[in-house]
Amino acid sequence: MKALSIRQPWADLIIQGIKTLELRSWTVSHRGPLAIHASQTIDEIACRVHGIDPRHVSTGVLVGVVELIDISALDEDSYKSLQMDHLSADAFKPPLFAWKMTHPKAIEKAVPYNGRMGLFNVPDELTEDMPPITEQQMPAEVVPEEELPTLDSRLPFELQVKIEAGTNPSLASYRLALFQRPIQTPLSQPGFTPLSSPQRRLVCELGGTALKAIADAVLEALRLNGYAATDLGIKRREPFLLMEESGVRLALIFLAIRPITKVVRIEEISRGIRAMTGEELYYWFAKCIGSGAANTWRGSTSDRAQRALRILLAEE
Repeated sequence: MKALSIRQPWADLIIQGIKTLELRSWTVSHRGPLAIHASQTIDEIACRVHGIDPRHVSTGVLVGVVELIDISALDEDSYKSLQMDHLSADAFKPPLFAWKMTHPKAIEKAVPYNGRMGLFNVPDELTEDMPPITEQQMPAEVVPEEELPTLDSRLPFELQVKIEAGTNPSLASYRLALFQRPIQTPLSQPGFTPLSSPQRRLVCELGGTALKAIADAVLEALRLNGYAATDLGIKRREPFLLMEESGVRLALIFLAIRPITKVVRIEEISRGIRAMTGEELYYWFAKCIGSGAANTWRGSTSDRAQRALRILLAEE
């Protein structure tokens, strides 16, 4: 039987019937039964978003079988319209193919197996006699929210909608204010300093053309933290709570584009920050916040770092 290796929690979400489209940059002619292998890699942010404890997922094993019934090329519009099926929050990057999977069946006891790149073969007997998963089955990896490790320590940022009312109420718009929230547990990343004060601290506010130019980055951050794109709007009153890396990335974008007026440069800076590795992200965040003032990230050192970042990414 043909098999495909997929990162966790995506492998489990496919076998649970929650994720029905797997995205790949390549296509194959194979159609029919396909064994799903959970690779050794775990996407911890995706685990949190979907209520799964990353410590409890299985890796390096065969977890089940699906029917691969179709593979179709996606453009940017179809990528966005099918988001609830593929669950990806990444930026659209062609070429991209959607592998349609149906009739998931779970292996009662996951089978250890070495995965490979592309499609590979596994013995048929390893995936025999598997009952189809039912809606009543609760996957062992999903744990009640109260049993997860302290999530407050991983939600140190808050994004809030602020209304800007004009002379005509129907033309009212909104800005987004990003705050750092006080947390109890120090975090491990070198570029992040938890607040010791009980008060939240404003990082930056953004609105108008600049906010519209980075809408994709904002929506990506929201999706990574379990929110839908439709949750963002002028009527939103509750803040969006963001995990550390999502908040740091969005904060860096807000700070870097704040003084820029040219949309092309704003988009270049946003793309550059979204493409940064975690190490690069925290390095620049540490530089760009500097010592800061009482309520905003301002100061000669941080301003110079922000300008250097703009020059690096957009040749300001």
